[in-house]
Amino acid sequence: MKLAIACCLLAALFSVGCRKKTTSTDSNPEATPSAATAAPKGEFTPAPAVPAGSPAAKAHSEMDQKLASGNVQLQLQVLDELVQAWVMSQNSIPKNLEALVQAKMLTKLPAPPAGKRFAVDQRTGRAVLVNQ
Repeated sequence: MKLAIACCLLAALFSVGCRKKTTSTDSNPEATPSAATAAPKGEFTPAPAVPAGSPAAKAHSEMDQKLASGNVQLQLQVLDELVQAWVMSQNSIPKNLEALVQAKMLTKLPAPPAGKRFAVDQRTGRAVLVNQ
């Protein structure tokens, strides 16, 4: 199950870069984005919205349910899968979980138990629960 979700996430992430680029028949230079407005090489670009009913949409729904469940183990599982997707696409460990929110891989972090917080272990590259 974990592998299926990770594969769906990765497929959605990489589909952005693998699409055939369309060419505009309009010769207006302002109609096409310039290189200055494109994301710098190596910068994370979030995947577009997925079609309803697709396997990726089902994976997103399952992730949302796990994050909203209040079950810390399920929440850690999803956060860890997202961190692993980040590592695979960026070839680096995110500084913190807020980076996942800023990259729109996650709408918001789940609420941790009292006295705890979710974090990224920089040594292992895993999502963990630590004392505040």
